[in-house]
Amino acid sequence: MAVAGLKRTVIPLAAAVVVALVAMGGLETMQQSPPAPLAELTYNAVAEGVDLKFHDAEGRIGYAIQAARQIRFNDDSIEWSRPSLQWYQSGGEHWRARAEQGFVAPAGDTVRLRGNVALFQQSGGGETLTLNTTVLNIDLAGETVTTDEPVHMITGGLRQSAAGLVLDLPEDSLLMLGGVRGSHVRP
Repeated sequence: MAVAGLKRTVIPLAAAVVVALVAMGGLETMQQSPPAPLAELTYNAVAEGVDLKFHDAEGRIGYAIQAARQIRFNDDSIEWSRPSLQWYQSGGEHWRARAEQGFVAPAGDTVRLRGNVALFQQSGGGETLTLNTTVLNIDLAGETVTTDEPVHMITGGLRQSAAGLVLDLPEDSLLMLGGVRGSHVRP
């Protein structure tokens, strides 16, 4: 009986040791095999708290961009969260735009703002012009801002809406497009 009891204890113990050795050999083999390739990254840079300024040929600030977060993708496109853009003329801020998201094309000369987009102009007299829409397209090289989405404008007591807009920044001319409606409220 003592031999039978010893067999019952030793055989399972020996089997466990063999299984452990095989597993360790298997682990050693797995450690020596090359690692599986990582999936290719779709972006190559992430930045928090972005504050960029772009200067003209004379060294004056042409425009500035702030964003809560910036992701630069492998194709050189950029995505911003909560971007704010400012354009400067004659040394002072002239137009501002903000949105929930911003996208820059790989060439870097067009920006698309989306989500609760607001465009502001502060006049010398302190009056502010505010335009609200869902999408703005900005041609940085041509210095134009456009949208074919509904636009709502407020300045003083004037309220206007239109099907879209074109803003020429150097000329400081704003053209409301299609179905323009307006009202004037006494301040």
